[in-house]
Amino acid sequence: MTTRPHESSVSERPARLHGKLGVLSISLIIIAGAAPLCVVGGPMALGLALGNGAGLPAAYLATLAVLLLFVLGFTTMTPFVRSAGAFYSYVHAGLGRVAGIGTGYLAVLSYTCIYIGLYVLLGIGTDALVTTYGGPSMPWWVWAAVGLAIIAFLGHRNVEVSGKVLGVLLVAEVGLVVVLNAAILLRGGGPEGLSDGVASLADAFSGAPGVALIFAVLSFIGIEAAAVFRDEAKDPVRTVRRATVVSVTVVGLFYAVTSWAVISGIGDSQVVAAATADPEGLLSSVALQYLGRVGADLIVPLFVTSTFAAALTWHNILSRYTLSLSSRELLPRRLAAVHPEHNSPHRGSLAVAAAVVVVVALAVAIGLDPMSQLYTWTSGLGSVGYVILLVLTCSAVLVYFRREPHETSALRTLVAPLLGLGGLLVILAAMLLNLDLLAGAEQSVSVAIIALLLGALVLGPVVGRLRPTAGTQE
Repeated sequence: MTTRPHESSVSERPARLHGKLGVLSISLIIIAGAAPLCVVGGPMALGLALGNGAGLPAAYLATLAVLLLFVLGFTTMTPFVRSAGAFYSYVHAGLGRVAGIGTGYLAVLSYTCIYIGLYVLLGIGTDALVTTYGGPSMPWWVWAAVGLAIIAFLGHRNVEVSGKVLGVLLVAEVGLVVVLNAAILLRGGGPEGLSDGVASLADAFSGAPGVALIFAVLSFIGIEAAAVFRDEAKDPVRTVRRATVVSVTVVGLFYAVTSWAVISGIGDSQVVAAATADPEGLLSSVALQYLGRVGADLIVPLFVTSTFAAALTWHNILSRYTLSLSSRELLPRRLAAVHPEHNSPHRGSLAVAAAVVVVVALAVAIGLDPMSQLYTWTSGLGSVGYVILLVLTCSAVLVYFRREPHETSALRTLVAPLLGLGGLLVILAAMLLNLDLLAGAEQSVSVAIIALLLGALVLGPVVGRLRPTAGTQE
């Protein structure tokens, strides 16, 4: 049996992407993946309700500081890691092949869980939007399937197409929140004036500051992913470094200012009660008060587009992780293919979509509640796994530059990553101590989450021993 020319060209082409993405393009992709409007309506509202109330902006600023310290070391290592494997590649270079393999599997597991959770939000949000305008109510997974089909189509094509779509959606959702912030702040806040909680140590450490820190770090998930697009950047070193710094800084300041504005609009003494009573409707109620009915009515459709944008970003990230790991024989080699026309990891994209279909179909078949079970479990696992990835990568930076100094500044290669590692360990400890809250589940589910995360890491030494050449090729 002969192979058709088109199939041969796809499978024989080296598994390496290329492109001319600039700082702005990659930054838009990464910021869209952080889903700003979803965060304001989700983790931010929960941080106000369950965390430290008026002190939440301080938690965002503290998280921003920790992540900037991490980024300083992470991007200093970028010129010496000539691979688009992101966390996998950095840990491989710093801590060795076995640790790198485990990190790669942990990243795929964590990111896939985050990605699946987004489809729950997309399905539920789309149904709410359609029914609001008189359309038929459908099961959430039907709308999720429609979203997945569109995203899979875009993921099959060149990433620049996705970047243009994300740019439009991001401007719309961020624009609405910026207008809302301006309306609150220019009015001088609500009945209690502008909040001073951000500058108050008493407010910062009130309530449950550890829980506030958890929801703050959840808001940043994915901001390091510029490195995944290294091969498609105009200048792999400069573009990745600048896009990472821009993404982290913009996202952190956006959340700090927005949380301050929302608190100011409601009032320091009232915000915890308001967020506790209706966390899902907090943003809409504030928008109704300060922007009128039009502003409130825009929240639901923009929430849907924000979720769609985030899902599209994570699809692209996971597709590239799949390409990178399969090219190193850590996943089926057949997935290590680049489309000859679209310059996309098309088989990796298909594999990612298939994984979502399998998990969602299983969840629906056994009757899991989409929000209280599927979403909270997958998001809980994904977020803890994400922080473990940051800890491993920060450790890799420290070890790498102790072994190979490269005449780099001690501030960037020792002081910053060491301080960043300390902050990340504090965040990880807070997450593990509050895992039942984070996963919205009983202790058995928390144990299962930890077991899955450890299992992914253990695959490193297991696969490394069974397959001595795996993880060394690309």
